Amino acid sequence: MLISVLIFVKPEGDQFKIPNQEVMNDWAEWIVNTVGSDLGANKDIVDECVKGPVNSFQQRWVNFVQHQLDPKSVAKGQGPKSRRTPERIYQVFLLGLVLGLRLKGWEVNIEERARECYIDIQLVSKTMRIAVLIKLKSSEKPELVQKDAKMALTQIEEKNYRNIEALQGVQILREYGIACYHLKSHIEGRYLELDAQRRWVEKADPGTPSR
Repeated sequence: MLISVLIFVKPEGDQFKIPNQEVMNDWAEWIVNTVGSDLGANKDIVDECVKGPVNSFQQRWVNFVQHQLDPKSVAKGQGPKSRRTPERIYQVFLLGLVLGLRLKGWEVNIEERARECYIDIQLVSKTMRIAVLIKLKSSEKPELVQKDAKMALTQIEEKNYRNIEALQGVQILREYGIACYHLKSHIEGRYLELDAQRRWVEKADPGTPSR
């Protein structure tokens, strides 16, 4: 398959590289169409991630991962010292899904933490004034997914990823901490609005009307 030739993976560093924007767009479209072909009711899960409600996305994500990830893929790279799935597997999968949002006007940015098992994804719609922050972690054991997801969500605030100056014009923020162990996953999320004092205030997520 052409896509598998054009995406380069460095096994020793758990990193991947897409050579240019054209390949990135083709790859994103391929991921979305391939996964979306048998999603059924889950076909709009990426839109729900960015438009909410947060609790609905949380509930559907676990089932989505179990049905859409290849069990053989998430078992790759395991060794005698760790049963953790390489982070790049989940990164390629999730990034491939959200990259399709670029076709809808969203900015998609990704940053890897060199010495951590976290992957940070930032999604921004200047038109809707919405941002989404995601921290993704591969857990060491299945019983740690809930704890790791909560830790990832906490770190979004602790490390000031929701910095107002870096999110100019954004009024609505959705944050997710996602942890996975093979096909098992857990997600913690929250919805925030910027108040008159320019502080992020957590509220119940009303969802975003379709445009």
